[in-house]
Amino acid sequence: MSALQLEGVGFTYPGAPAPALRRCSLRADGGAVTWLMGALGAGTSTALLVAAGLAPRHTGGERTGTVLTLGLDPATPSSATALGGRVALVLPSPATQLSGIAETVAQEVAFAPANLGWPRGRIHEGVAGALAALDIAHLAHRDPGTLSGGEMQRIVIAAMLVLQPELWLLDEPTSALDAAGRAILHRLMRSEAARGAAVVIASEDADGLAGVADRLVVFEEGRPVLDRRPDVLLRGGEVWAAGAGSTTIAELSRATGEAEPRPLTVEEGVARWTR
Repeated sequence: MSALQLEGVGFTYPGAPAPALRRCSLRADGGAVTWLMGALGAGTSTALLVAAGLAPRHTGGERTGTVLTLGLDPATPSSATALGGRVALVLPSPATQLSGIAETVAQEVAFAPANLGWPRGRIHEGVAGALAALDIAHLAHRDPGTLSGGEMQRIVIAAMLVLQPELWLLDEPTSALDAAGRAILHRLMRSEAARGAAVVIASEDADGLAGVADRLVVFEEGRPVLDRRPDVLLRGGEVWAAGAGSTTIAELSRATGEAEPRPLTVEEGVARWTR
């Protein structure tokens, strides 16, 4: 069974004039990084909220179709408890995901496992490993509220990593990160997939994820319309036609004589502009 299964899912936010998801079907398996990309309003963020059970449980609205997150419907009250510690959700705004009661970074990362009743020794070991993996061990005794947005985002990711989740749901996780932070996150997601976790990332970061993801799923009008290897999709025109990528990149590509619009690697860019 796939770690995440959406079959014919529809979702409409309260008062919205149109559905955010329309007959959306998507599967994500353990051991792979699945990248979701789409234009603003295409439905990638909503798909993650539905998968996490936040929509409609916390957002309100109406959901139809079948959603199975690690074999359970996340919208049911009983599933919230059963899925505790097994699903990691990372949102674009890190400040909204901090507990607000931890006095130090170490306490913040320890918050979830402590609430799950982990033994003290296991918590200490897990926190140390998560802080090291995100390269923020030096922040262990800092007040989370005094840190930069990028540092906060690393804390949020560390707080999820400590749980060793079976499913990662990440919505624009690099939005607050600098280049070093993005590189750490990308390596971590590959490592998590190698561990057997399912990783689903909604992002427009084509430069970063092209070499990280196993699949690229392009959304349009609330459902997937393309699903292939990133290198295949990004070298064709279908992504840009769907409005998922930057038209600026596509136009620059055509202007420089490239037969197929696509983002360039660093090496290709240097070769292009120095020849």
